[in-house]
Parts: sequence; structure tokens; C-alpha cells
Amino acid sequence: MHSYQASQPFHLTYSLDSGQVFRWRKNGNVWEGIVDGVLVRISQDGCIHCTCDEEFLCRYFRLDDDLNRVLSAIDKDLHIHKAINALYGMRLIRQDPWECLVSFICSSYNNVPRIKMIIENLCREFGKKFQQGYAFPSPEALARASLKHLRKCGVGYRDTYVTETAQRVVSGFNLQKLRSLPYGEAKEMLLELPGVGHKVADCVLLFSLDKMEAFPCDVNIQKCIHEVYGPCTSVRAFGQDYFGAYAGYANHYLFYYHRLYRRR
Repeated sequence: MHSYQASQPFHLTYSLDSGQVFRWRKNGNVWEGIVDGVLVRISQDGCIHCTCDEEFLCRYFRLDDDLNRVLSAIDKDLHIHKAINALYGMRLIRQDPWECLVSFICSSYNNVPRIKMIIENLCREFGKKFQQGYAFPSPEALARASLKHLRKCGVGYRDTYVTETAQRVVSGFNLQKLRSLPYGEAKEMLLELPGVGHKVADCVLLFSLDKMEAFPCDVNIQKCIHEVYGPCTSVRAFGQDYFGAYAGYANHYLFYYHRLYRRR
């Protein structure tokens, strides 16, 4: 493994275990995940120890974000302040948009362990095999998958969403192009895809396409916002207006804090 000293606040476990990505597993004190068809091992003590290079770390874990500046911008009240202090160093992941899209289509009405199981089944059944595991399935592989085969992976009613969205991508829907579009335009294009509602679109925009103003709203974040800030007509609009340009960071800190601590 290579060793690096992080130049930015960074908490590895909070970043990987907070419901952004679903292909990482902890083996002892080492996290193992397959990214872009490569098995990556990473651990953290005082330094970061990783089988990948520093460029990967910077890109994937958004170490190019000035986290202290981001957190200062969203630190607007006691509630978010507690979440920031408890989860300090948690970073958003910059993952592959295709993997992110399929993962969050499969996330609807599912818990994290089940999402992980579905994604692993899809990779095993449709991904390219290499010595240390399976790559994430290509759009072409999922576009030609039978609905019966997908259902055996646990996808359930989302089977048609997965195949039809894959077919759209194969036919020329350019996910990477969305990165250069304004948030609103990029979201409208994502909403045209089968199985993509506001929550899935915002997750894809936030966790893979650099749209830091995205504010994904599921049942958990809606409950959190209503409990903490009071009733509002639109949780998404409130979050974006209140927290501003880095609303997505605020969203994920509140979401994970609520998941870890408020249920105890």
C-alpha cells in the first residue's frame, strides 16, 4: 500500500459507510471496494494507506473540496453544528455516474444492506469478471438483460426501469455531459429516465456530477427536517434556500447524523 497524508479533514469510515456508495466492505481495519473495475483497499490511522494513487484519492473522495470552508458555510444553527462536530471529516464521494444512477434506482423503498445485496448480485451476474471480483455492469450488459434474470438479482419491480434506462444510455443519453449543465437543466434531463424521480435525480447529481446544491429528499431526511426545523411545504426548497450552494453537504451530514444518533 501507498501512504499519504491528507491535506484536508477526512474521515474514511463516515465517507464510505453513510449511504452514498454500496460496493465497499470493511475487512478488519481495511475498506475494500471495486471502483472502475479495480479492487481498491484503503485504511486510515494517522495517514491514509491505499492501493491506489493520490490522484484517485483526490478525485474519488473530493479532497479538492475545501471542507472547512464548506462546513463553515452550512454551519447555520445548533442542529447542523452538532452534526458537523459528530461527523467531522465526512466527505461526499465523486463516483461514476452510471453506477450511481443504477444504484439509486435500485435504492427506492430499500434499506442499505438490501441495496448492497442487489448491487453485488447485479455485478456477479452481469459485470465483467476479473481476478479479484466483478466490475459494475456496463449499460450494454443491463440493456440486454432479461427481466427474469434481473428479478433473480432482487431488483423486483425496478427491473424495467433498469433495462429501459440502460437502453437510453446505450442509445446516446450522455450522463457525463450533465456535469457541465446547470443544476436545474441536468435534473430535468435525469427526470426523463425511467425510474428516476426527484430523490434519485438529486442523489445522482450530488454523489456523481458535482452539483453541491442538490438536496435529496427521502422519508428520513423529510422526517429530520420537519423535526428539527418545523413543517415546510417543500423540504427540498427549504434545504436549498437555507443552506445555499453547499446544501448537499448539509443534507448528507443531517441525514447520517439522524441515522446514527437520533434513533438511539
